[in-house]
Amino acid sequence: MKRFIYLIASLLLFVSIPFLLSAQEEEVTLERVVVTATRDVQEIRKVPANVTIITREEIERSNAQSVIDLVRKEVGVVVRDYYGTGKTASVDVRGFGETGTLNTLVLVDGRRVNEIDLSGADWTQIPMDQVERIEIVRGAGSVLYGDNAVGGVINIITRKPQKALSAKGEIVLGSYHFNRESGSVSGTWGPLSAILHANYNATEGYRHNGFLRAKDVGGKVIYDLTDSLSFHFSGNLHWDDVGLPGGLPTDLYKLNRRATLNPENQAGTNDGYGLIGMKAKLGNWGRVETDLSYRRRKVDNFFNFPLFLYTYQDERTLETWGVTPKYILEKPLFNFSNKLTLGLDHYQSDAEVDSETVFFGFLSTNRSEIKKRSTGLYVLDEFSIRDNLLLSLGYRHEWVDYEVFQRAPTAKDKTDDKESAFSFSLDYLFGKRSSAFVSLKRSFRYPVTDELILVFPAFSINPGMKSQKGYHYEAGVRHAFTEQIETNLTVFWMDLHDEIFFNPETFANENFPGTRRQGIEAEVKVKPLSWLSVSGNYGYTRPTLRGGSFSGNDIPGVPRHKGFLGVDIDFGKGFLLNTRANVIGSRHLISDWANRLGRLEGYYTFDAKLSYSWKGLKAFVGINNLFDRKYAEWAVTNAAGTSRLYYPSPERNFFGGVSYTF
Repeated sequence: MKRFIYLIASLLLFVSIPFLLSAQEEEVTLERVVVTATRDVQEIRKVPANVTIITREEIERSNAQSVIDLVRKEVGVVVRDYYGTGKTASVDVRGFGETGTLNTLVLVDGRRVNEIDLSGADWTQIPMDQVERIEIVRGAGSVLYGDNAVGGVINIITRKPQKALSAKGEIVLGSYHFNRESGSVSGTWGPLSAILHANYNATEGYRHNGFLRAKDVGGKVIYDLTDSLSFHFSGNLHWDDVGLPGGLPTDLYKLNRRATLNPENQAGTNDGYGLIGMKAKLGNWGRVETDLSYRRRKVDNFFNFPLFLYTYQDERTLETWGVTPKYILEKPLFNFSNKLTLGLDHYQSDAEVDSETVFFGFLSTNRSEIKKRSTGLYVLDEFSIRDNLLLSLGYRHEWVDYEVFQRAPTAKDKTDDKESAFSFSLDYLFGKRSSAFVSLKRSFRYPVTDELILVFPAFSINPGMKSQKGYHYEAGVRHAFTEQIETNLTVFWMDLHDEIFFNPETFANENFPGTRRQGIEAEVKVKPLSWLSVSGNYGYTRPTLRGGSFSGNDIPGVPRHKGFLGVDIDFGKGFLLNTRANVIGSRHLISDWANRLGRLEGYYTFDAKLSYSWKGLKAFVGINNLFDRKYAEWAVTNAAGTSRLYYPSPERNFFGGVSYTF
């Protein structure tokens, strides 16, 4: 594994150095922008963070069959797809392991999709054909986004109508009876533009009882009433059924990776949201933007463990309202450029859980209700000390309160909390697409409801649970030597206090005294010839526990090394070959806080895709895991370390499809 990592790093260096040495200083005219980092349009070079944009062109070229696959190759991002369908996948930015999904904020067009419980973001609800681009902002984003934005923020921007009238249809088939059919129609009529899409996605899955069947229908409408006033509406309905094959003990994992010990466990989801927003220009007095959103999510779970004569099923219904107004003023201050952003985020969520348990023939039913309210006020000011030196200052204060209720035995409890975050950064511009930055930030994360509530010895809020706090130090440089050579290097240091983890010995979530993450993220993109593109990245993260009996140990589930290498070859006449190599280093098993059970083996995969385009037609075939590596992205142990459960990932698999855009 180490040799493979060194091979990728050496190849990147070998490819890059000749062009770096011969690079002439050129004016790079293309300006790339990002909206996630400042909650408004901003050039990437003016953002004091490590930012990545996955463009629509890159999405079309990729091997990805789902949105979760699109972010898999990015530096500092680790994906764990437990069953290979994307439904129960987690995305971990900058090394949080088991709680990665709780420390990474996921947005769709700026709308939060993280839930208030352990489920996190549901990646299957984002049809890939409707994604225009994906923005990844690494590092703390608590000032602008509050809860969950500790390791980073991922914002998925959906497509907008571009032509007077357009329609697209696509069919994709693949291994494990995978099939995806999608279609969309869009158009613009004067000030009105709209898009409507539908998607069906199904697979029997790599594992037995690993099936997924998902349907989506949604759309977006934009109405520009005047040059200064615009309204937009978007919505989506989602249905899915999914099998839950669970983990495999060591012997069965080696003997039959596709097996399951849970042939009846499954879940179903019925989810929908609607959003209405407004943008207004106030002339010299700035701009006002606001969104009002509503989401209703219903999940049915069924778990049967016949060996223990135990059956559990529940029905969870969650409703969330959100309102997010903000005011932006771009006006010189003392003859210096200045941009001020003021905003408010308010969310209220109501959850109901109806459960039924059968244990040794005894039936028990219950209902619990949970309410969460949060309000955050934030301010961000971007001030140009000089034309090429930007100072950014931000602050946020957020209040949250919880109320919980259980029917039998009757129990009520409530609590509240408040936290603040700040950011300070300097950004030095030395080229059209080149800059260097340093930053200091404070982050926080409130416990999700499953972490906060105790069920033993009585249903209540854990009085000892604290909010997680952290300080983040970061420096980086991004430089475009020429139009053909672009590099990026970032170093970070993260100290967290009272980080929330699950303790397998007490079966409860607890605050750990301290953790530290130190890391390096390096990227390079080179286009030495008109028909050849090479890109690669390497990330190193050292995740350390501090304080307590495990001080000095690694945080379980976090690999120290991760690498990627991609080569695109354009053969002309519409033919394009894309190859991708991903490398993940070894890591300790989840719950192995003592670091005494060895490490889950690292792995690498190689993927390739050949596509052909002609006018509106596109056809493609591809292969994932070409060398048929046998690996697992996730493995967990118990408190005593006497058992291990592995979640095997798919072996070599194929796909192919065709699409046509009218």
